[in-house]
Amino acid sequence: MHHKWLSALVAGVCLASCSNAATGQAADNAPDAAAFEAALNDVFAGKVSDDTPGCVAGATRGGEFVFAQGYGLANMEYSMPITPDSVFRMGSVSKQFTAAAIALLDARGQIDLTADIHTYLPELMDYGHEVTVEQMVHHMSGMGDYDDRFEVRPGEAFRFGNEDYWTIEEFYAAVAQHPLDHEPGTQWRYSNLAYFLLSQLVERVSGQTLAEYAQAEFFTPLGMDDTLFNDDVNQIIPNRASGYLALEEGGFETFDTNLDWVGDGGVYTTLNDMRLWDNALTQNALPDGIAEVMLAPYPGAPISEDNPGATYAYGMFVGERYGTTFQMHSGGWVAFSTMHMRLPERGLSVFAMCNGTHVSGPEVAEAVLGVLVGAD
Repeated sequence: MHHKWLSALVAGVCLASCSNAATGQAADNAPDAAAFEAALNDVFAGKVSDDTPGCVAGATRGGEFVFAQGYGLANMEYSMPITPDSVFRMGSVSKQFTAAAIALLDARGQIDLTADIHTYLPELMDYGHEVTVEQMVHHMSGMGDYDDRFEVRPGEAFRFGNEDYWTIEEFYAAVAQHPLDHEPGTQWRYSNLAYFLLSQLVERVSGQTLAEYAQAEFFTPLGMDDTLFNDDVNQIIPNRASGYLALEEGGFETFDTNLDWVGDGGVYTTLNDMRLWDNALTQNALPDGIAEVMLAPYPGAPISEDNPGATYAYGMFVGERYGTTFQMHSGGWVAFSTMHMRLPERGLSVFAMCNGTHVSGPEVAEAVLGVLVGAD
């Protein structure tokens, strides 16, 4: 679920024969579909065909699809093609949904962003410093990430992904005793641990799991019928895309997580549902007007000296690109890689989700964005 700020990636390549039927309404003056196909041919060539795992990619202008297309297979065993209704694990793109829950609790006066996290989770270890909820949202908390200090047994590092197993409660107990990496507020460092703990804060304050809270407050009201925080990996998810590891000797094997915790990741959704969410952000249509708060630049969380104007807002990187505001987040967990990009002042958004380690969701999104911006 790690992320770094992405400027322009070199696009790589899909054969026209691997494309699947698209859904969605095209806007007037849309880029020609052939332009998107040509760009993705460069990304997918030699990697994605109609009998391999692949991706779904989409672009919207003014809230409507100008491109929405699936490539490759959602499930290799049953030869199920990827479509805009295929359900993908989103990795760290999920963080904007976790952050939205925090923003909503704050808007309703149920939490104080400037309060120490121990106010809500008192059993956490003594960090020796105050760590505020706000610092956790913006990755300024000093908290660490998945590393070899987590041990499944003495001297043996926990292997995150699908090799070792902890329940949510066991993981929380481990994270609760994980020390800070540095003093809070002194430097920006991406922390999956902080976002997992935010999921526990939501549950402690609201009385609902993050999955239940997001379903009631966001997904159901927006009509995102195929979206959920999956805090039970054994549940049945219709139209779920399976994950696949590309083997060095050729071929694939399944590669899905066996871990239930959410907050840092864990959202499953579709291209079509992501359009609904993206439109709600654009229209400030989330409860209590929180979208405006979520997407505002946060100068207190500068992510890099190389990108002085780029900051981390509520589960979304905010900066400038193409001479206008640029918002984005990528995701990656087990076999899945994903990307959500926005140029809100130009009414443009891009989405990509892939289910194999042989292809990159961010690279796919970059190719689609180039066509979209070039035609705007």
